[in-house]
Amino acid sequence: MFYGENQERHQRLGIFTLLALNAIPLIGVLQFNWASFDLIFLYWLENLVIGGFVVLRMLVRPYNHAVDLIFPLLLAPFFVLHYGMFCYGHGSFIISLFGSGTIASVNGDLLATAQAMLSSNIMITAVAALTLLQLVDWLRSIRRQGLGSEGAAVLMVSPYRRIVVLHLTILCGGFALMALDEPTVGLILLIAIKTAADVMHWRKDRRHDDAEAFVFTDAHLAEMQEKFPEPMVKVNGKERRYESFAALKASSEFRIAQALMRLIGASEELKAMRAYIDMKISEEQQSVGRGAVR
Repeated sequence: MFYGENQERHQRLGIFTLLALNAIPLIGVLQFNWASFDLIFLYWLENLVIGGFVVLRMLVRPYNHAVDLIFPLLLAPFFVLHYGMFCYGHGSFIISLFGSGTIASVNGDLLATAQAMLSSNIMITAVAALTLLQLVDWLRSIRRQGLGSEGAAVLMVSPYRRIVVLHLTILCGGFALMALDEPTVGLILLIAIKTAADVMHWRKDRRHDDAEAFVFTDAHLAEMQEKFPEPMVKVNGKERRYESFAALKASSEFRIAQALMRLIGASEELKAMRAYIDMKISEEQQSVGRGAVR
């Protein structure tokens, strides 16, 4: 009961934080006369923040074997390249559609426009708020699933799923606002639509986390007993035996197995394997203790 109430309290606090941070662009609209371009460009800058946190998720993870170096040495640079090209094209597209008569038309290219936009304190504050929101989301993921639980496939595609749906909606809203001569109510509605999309994303991730919350079941036990009837692994089709499960856990073969499972995102299988090995080690220690008593 207490655990469930605690989880609900965290959920409510998270959504409150999300709403508060997403409300900061309202200050830009109501006090600094932001137009649709300012809002859309802010949300483009948020894409860069999201990409930055994907890179952090790739880099900040357990490193127990050389296989884990695939993330920082190969996947992270490749992601920066292709996601950077995507964001550059996306940003240039936004300027070409909505930049006429704005600061973008004075500066010309995307990087100069971004630098000019970030010279505004309210824009910096809004970007900082959205950065904090991504940090909270990452910390929530670590708390519920563990550090480095996401596999390569999930990390490589996760920002695109959100961007495509959300920004198609925002761009359509931007066109409507331009046609209606940028009414303040319309700009507020655009912020509300974006915030609602973030709330849905947050709740969807929460439901996914709840579904993925690990419990070592009888099915896991049966599967692990079949794979590890004794302290032994197969390497290149050959059996390699160990004197105990503790020796198996300390072996380089066990470390590489964990690294490969982290790479492909097999977090549940990894947790089941660790739980089973730890259970067998505990049984070994109890057996040794009983032998010592005799």
